[in-house]
Amino acid sequence: MYFVWYDDNPKKTISAKIDDAVLRYKQKYGKSPKICMLNEKTESADYASVSTSTKLEVLPTKHVRQNYFWIGMEG
Repeated sequence: MYFVWYDDNPKKTISAKIDDAVLRYKQKYGKSPKICMLNEKTESADYASVSTSTKLEVLPTKHVRQNYFWIGMEG
């Protein structure tokens, strides 16, 4: 199951948007997510540091629309 986060603020970095989504996920479910899926056209340099700082696997994919972030657990 995934928690869907939408953020189209052009002034925020992708990393900041993912951080916000992860924080909300933790508040709502009481645990840390393992995966973040986002649109494959999202600039990879913008989220390259996310996986090392949060141990979050970032997966670019075609089926997630721009400015949406699917945050969750595998399986």
